[in-house]
Amino acid sequence: MRTFFATLLLLPSIIVAQCNTNLNSYSSGFKKIEANTFSFLDNQLAHVKIVGLGEDTHGSAEFTLLTKEALNYLSSKHQFNILFLETGFSEGLYFNDYVHGKRSSIKSILNKHNSTWRYNTKEFIELMDWIKNYNKTSKTKINIYGTEMQYVMKDVSRIQDYLTRVQSNYKIKGFEKHIWQQITEKEKSDYYNSYAQLKAYFLENQKKFKEQTSEKEYQLIYHLIEILGQFTSTINQHVYQRKMDLRDLYIAENIEWVLAYENQNSKALYWAHNVHVGNWISNGIVDVAGHHLKKRFGNAYYNIATDFGTGDFIAFAFDPKKDGRGLQKFSFKAVDTTTFTYCIKKLGTPNAILDLRNAKQQQTLKNYLENPLKIMYGAGATEWGKQTQTVTIGKAFDALIYLDNVTAINFIKE
Repeated sequence: MRTFFATLLLLPSIIVAQCNTNLNSYSSGFKKIEANTFSFLDNQLAHVKIVGLGEDTHGSAEFTLLTKEALNYLSSKHQFNILFLETGFSEGLYFNDYVHGKRSSIKSILNKHNSTWRYNTKEFIELMDWIKNYNKTSKTKINIYGTEMQYVMKDVSRIQDYLTRVQSNYKIKGFEKHIWQQITEKEKSDYYNSYAQLKAYFLENQKKFKEQTSEKEYQLIYHLIEILGQFTSTINQHVYQRKMDLRDLYIAENIEWVLAYENQNSKALYWAHNVHVGNWISNGIVDVAGHHLKKRFGNAYYNIATDFGTGDFIAFAFDPKKDGRGLQKFSFKAVDTTTFTYCIKKLGTPNAILDLRNAKQQQTLKNYLENPLKIMYGAGATEWGKQTQTVTIGKAFDALIYLDNVTAINFIKE
C-alpha cells in the first residue's frame, strides 16, 4: 500500500490558514463516543444501502469503539444487519459463527482463524461480544462478512468442511501462500488448476449438494470458490500496483455479492481504512473499493472519514536501514495549525462531525472542500516520517468525524 500513500503525498499542498466560517452551519461537536454521536444521519439514510466508516489508523482503540457505536445506532435506528470487515471473506464467517452462538471462544477464533493483527485486541473482542449479545435479543440479527482475498486458506478450510458434510472425499490442494508472498510460476499454475477443478466438481454435483444442505448454503460455499478464483487472478499480476487494484475491485464485488445474497432489505456497515472507504477520484492509479461502491450504488453509498488530532497509535514503521517493517507505537503531541484538521478541531467540543454531503450543496463550500487539503495522518505517514498528508478528502467523503485524542489499541495475550 506504500505506493498509494506515495501518490497521495505528491499532490499539491494547500495550507489552510483558517476555517471557512460557513462550515459552522454543517458541523456539530460531541464529548463522548456513543450511539447518539451518529444522530446527524437521522435524515440522511432513507435511501442508503451501505455506510462506509473509515479509520485514519488501524492502531487506535477509539476507532473500534466508534464502529461499535455506529453499528449500535445503525442497527437499532435504521435496521442495518451486516458488518463488513477488512479481512478475509471466510475469516469474517468465523467471527459470524461466534456472534450467532455457533462457536464459543472468540480468542480461539482469533488464534486459529484470523490473519489480521488489528483484531487481536480487547476492543475488538468487546465489539464481537456486543454483537453477540445484540443478536440474542434483537429481531434483526447482525451478520459479519470479510471482504478480502489476500489470504484464502480459511476459505479452503470452510469449503473442505462443506465437502465433508456432503460425504465427499474430494481434497483441495494448494493455496498455502498469500498474495504478497513470492509464488513460483508452477505454484500459480497449480493453484489455478486446483481452483478450476474444484469449481467444475461443484457444478457437476450442485443438485446433489443442494439437496443435502440447501440452496442458500451451496451459494455461499460456491462464492468461496470464486474467492479462490479472485486469488488466482491476483497472484498472476507481476506489478505490485495491479495487485492493489484487483484487491480493491474484489472487495467491492464481494460486498455487492453479499448484499444480493442476503435479503433485499439488507443494509451494511463497511469498516476499513480511509484509503479503502473513500471515493477517491484523484488517487493516482488505484481505483479503490469506495470508488467502486460509489459507481455501483451512487448516493446509496454514504461514507465517513475519520481524523484525529493527538494521541497514541500502533502502526507499521519502515526502516530502510534495517530493510524491514515492524509494529511500533507512535504519538502525535500537537495538531499542526496549518492543517484542515486544525480547522475541524476548532469546531469540536472536543470532538467534531462535519456534514460534507450537505455542505457541498453550497457552491463556495464545495469549491473549498474539494480542493486538496492538508490533514493530520496516522499509520501511512509514519512510513515517510511525516505527520501530515495532502488529499482531496472533502471530495472523497460524505462526512468527517474528528477525534481530538486517541489511545493505542490494547493487544490481547496469545
